[in-house]
Amino acid sequence: MNVSQGQGELDWQLMALAIADANQSIDRGGSGVAALIARGDEVLIIGHNLTPETGDQTDHAELVVLRRAAPLLVAMSDSERADLSLYTTFEPCLMCLCACSVAGIKRVVYSAHIEDARPSATVVRGLGSEVVNRLFVRGPLILVGNVRREEGCALLRRMDVAELDKD
Repeated sequence: MNVSQGQGELDWQLMALAIADANQSIDRGGSGVAALIARGDEVLIIGHNLTPETGDQTDHAELVVLRRAAPLLVAMSDSERADLSLYTTFEPCLMCLCACSVAGIKRVVYSAHIEDARPSATVVRGLGSEVVNRLFVRGPLILVGNVRREEGCALLRRMDVAELDKD
């Protein structure tokens, strides 16, 4: 699936919440990557990358919200988890995509793309979500990219990890 397909007004609204959380985190000296888990228009969990605060390099925004949602997720059936969407301001890395697959979340919506950041801000070169997605044993995720991409790129610039000065 082309990552720009499948966007809807609800995706724009929910991504605005994630972007607002990311901006607030930057304002407090934290990371500008935020994520949320939603069931339809209901936000279940929202959070941001905690690596600057905890020093734990695995405290990516996606893992933070998955950990916080664990009690809810374990109480849900497979079909209920499949109805959830995870929204994130930056294309998930391999670790985070795998965690979404293992958790049973089938739809991931993101703003800025891996290629929007400097290589030092990424985890694995050349393994964007499109490549990894085809290989999941539990089935591919529905990937919806480019949602408020300009705003996602602005977050990267605020964090100073954007691939800017290409000229």
